[in-house]
Order: sequence, then C-alpha cells, then structure tokens
Amino acid sequence: MPPIKAIETDVGPALAAFSAHLWALKVPHRVFDTGDGRQVVVVGTQAHAHLARDHFRRWMDGTLDTAADRISGAPPRSVVLGTIRSLPVTALAVFLSVLGTLLVYGDESLGMLHWLTFTDIHREAGRIAIDSAVATYGRGEYWRLLTPVFLHFGVMHLVFNMLWTWELGRRLEQARGSLTMCALLVLAGAGGNIAQFLADHDAMFGGMSGVIYGLLGYLWLWTRFTGDPRTRLPPGLLGFMLGWLLVCMSGVVEALGFGAIANAAHAVGLVVGMALGAGAALLYSPRDSAGS
Repeated sequence: MPPIKAIETDVGPALAAFSAHLWALKVPHRVFDTGDGRQVVVVGTQAHAHLARDHFRRWMDGTLDTAADRISGAPPRSVVLGTIRSLPVTALAVFLSVLGTLLVYGDESLGMLHWLTFTDIHREAGRIAIDSAVATYGRGEYWRLLTPVFLHFGVMHLVFNMLWTWELGRRLEQARGSLTMCALLVLAGAGGNIAQFLADHDAMFGGMSGVIYGLLGYLWLWTRFTGDPRTRLPPGLLGFMLGWLLVCMSGVVEALGFGAIANAAHAVGLVVGMALGAGAALLYSPRDSAGS
C-alpha cells in the first residue's frame, strides 16, 4: 500500500516535536520537506492518518498535552489551565499548602496563622498562648480539624509532600472524580490531625503526609479489589511508602535529627484511605467504576 499523506503544512510549525508525539503513540510515519516551503507527514494506514490529523489540529491550537510540549520546554498556558481544571481538588490542595507554608515563615505575629492551627495559638502579654481543644471547638471553629494539613515547616517538607500529593492525587481524581478526592482529603486529613493532637497534645503540627497515606491506602485497596488499571501504583511504590512509615514509627528519623514526624497522622490517614478504598470497591463494580 502506498504511503498516505496525513498532514501538509508550512515549514513554520516545528514538526519535529509533533513527530515525537506520534512516535509516542506508536504511529509509524515519515516527515518530508517538499522543497517549496511545505512539510508533509505520511503514514501507512487511513486510521493512522485520521489520528494524526486530529492530534495535529489540537496540537496547533494548544488543547493537546503532547510529548511535543514536554520536549519543547514549558507547556502552553492552555495545557496548564486544562490540567488544573481537570484536577481542581488536587491543584487546590497544592496551592493552599504553598500559601500555608508562606504563613508559617512570614506571619510571625500569628495574625493569620493562628486561624489555621489545630487549636488557637496567639500572643498574650508578649508570650505565645495555646487554647485548649475544648475552648477552641467550643467556639465552633471546626475548620481547624482540617487546616493543619496545609501548614509545612520547611521547604523540603513542602516539596516532598507536594510531589506525592500531585502524583497520587492526580491518579485518584482522574479515575474516581473530584468528589472522591475531596472526601478523602477531608476525612484522611481531619482524622490524621485528630490522631496527631491526641498523641502529642501539641497544636503546632501540620503537613499533607496523612492525606498522602490516605491516598496511598485508597489506591492500594481500590486497585486490589477492582483491578482498575487507572489507579495502579508504580512497581515498588507501595513497599517503599509502607517501609518509610515503619522507619518513621521506629523513631530512627527523629533520632538522626530530622525533626518530629507526625506518625499518628500517617497511620490514621492510611487506615482511613484503606477503609474508603475497600468500601468503594464493595459498592461499585469494576465495570461501573470504569465509567465514573
């Protein structure tokens, strides 16, 4: 069968980047210069021709997240915005975590920061005073059950947690939807915060780690019971995360001087995530979940 001309365009558009995208899609093709300022992409089948034309149209108007975007540098603005729109809860969690961390380092007067800690922390006669849980929640300030997850105490703490939040959160939100992601964020976050406060009786703690372990637990059991390929974890990741949890609980990390670890939040977040993942798997069949 003779080659089929799928695309003909001016030399201006950089077809090398689009060609890389086609190879990533496993579409055999060739790119030729016609000698008169035009370039042609030829493929072997009509099906590949239709696919190449459709992807080229979306690549040109910036609505396709392609291998070309990753090769050529920063992705188009439309791709970034499209990703955020498709993952609103995960993106919001990252955004609020960055803001919360800026407050930890920039709000020495506690003017805003005191609204986000598990119990109220404020300055009184030049000293820091901490309200009891009874006093704080007696005023109806229930948002504090969640808000400590957005506070991080160090740049590495923030970066490490945001990488895992994005990696695991996008898998869950893409496969199970924003409502599920929101429910897990709230339940694993609040559950982990409550456990951490009961374990240490200290209001100044925070971080997304409990939520991260909640995401891990949900993805683990949901995939195990349903076989959903969209939520399958990379090989070795589960073992690494569970091993890290045990190392932290052993006290080795704190003994080496890396700071306090919110072990109670990690453990309870994992249990909450596992319960939600297993419960969802019992309620929905793999066939139903594939279309959710």
